[in-house]
This record gives sequence, structure tokens and C-alpha cells, in this order.
Amino acid sequence: MHAEAHRVKSSTDVAMPVKIAEVCKNYVNVKALDKLSFGLDFGECFALLGVSGAGKTTCFKSLTGVVVPDSGVASICGNDISTNAGFERARKLIGYCP
Repeated sequence: MHAEAHRVKSSTDVAMPVKIAEVCKNYVNVKALDKLSFGLDFGECFALLGVSGAGKTTCFKSLTGVVVPDSGVASICGNDISTNAGFERARKLIGYCP
């Protein structure tokens, strides 16, 4: 887990177009995401597997602009998806099938 966080932090937006770095999201008293970090290279098909309540849906909702992370960095091709302008640019670059 720490190796992936380091890989994400040390890569460029060109080398790794999708970056999730230490993203946290809380709902009242529930920690849905706790310092989640991963990166995707061009052409990768990606899925999250886990038990109910592990944060899979919250992760994808964060990547698609449905929810904004409380902290951390989420970017697509260098566009910070936690901002309106960044998300508008990023959403033109992604495909998502829930």
C-alpha cells in the first residue's frame, strides 16, 4: 500500500493520467475512504473489488464528480476533479459504466 502511494506521488501526469493520492471521504461518523492511493496508466481497464462498505462506490463517485473528497488529490490528466473547472475538463476524457 505504501509502495503504491509513493508511486503515485512520484509520477507525472503524462506517465500516470489517473491519480488518487491519499484521498479521504467521511460521511458523518463513517470513514468511507481513508488515505486511498492508486494510479492508472493509459489504456488500463480498472475495477475495485471488496466487501460491502469498503468504499468502492465512494471512490468511483469521487472520480466522477458526484462527491468531492474531504482531502487528498484526485486528478485525471492533470485536472483536479475537486474543482468545477478541473472536473469539466476531466469528464470529457473518461468513460464510466457503473
